[in-house]
Amino acid sequence: MEEEKSKDNAKLDLKSITEQQSCFDKNWILHLNKQESINDFICLICKQVANNPMEINCSQHENMDESLIVGGNCLNQFLNQNPNSCPVEPHDNCSYFRSRVAKRYINELDVICPRQLQQEQEQQLQMSTQQGYEEGETSEIVNCDFKGK
Repeated sequence: MEEEKSKDNAKLDLKSITEQQSCFDKNWILHLNKQESINDFICLICKQVANNPMEINCSQHENMDESLIVGGNCLNQFLNQNPNSCPVEPHDNCSYFRSRVAKRYINELDVICPRQLQQEQEQQLQMSTQQGYEEGETSEIVNCDFKGK
């Protein structure tokens, strides 16, 4: 019985940690997705892909065409510094709600582990450096032969 409670508590802790994380780095998400597939999910505050997306509902912005999405953690930090304010432009009385649709689409994005992306980038850098070195050797030999003639 206690074991089940500790598992439930661990799940709750994991969920709250995930919700408290900052937004997702769009650079590693764009590695496997097109820019068009994330445009509607960019946090208005940090300009990354929103984690725990919240939609802003303001009467001042009801005619805007774009989605007004912010990450949950970004919104909390913003509201702590700017109580009862709007992240889009200065005014009061905005309401915020969890965007289940945005969350579903964000969860369906193809992602690469940031460590794997970093490793791939390092390998590409090593390969291009190695190719540049080999090309440099060849051109030096050509230059040396040319000077020798």
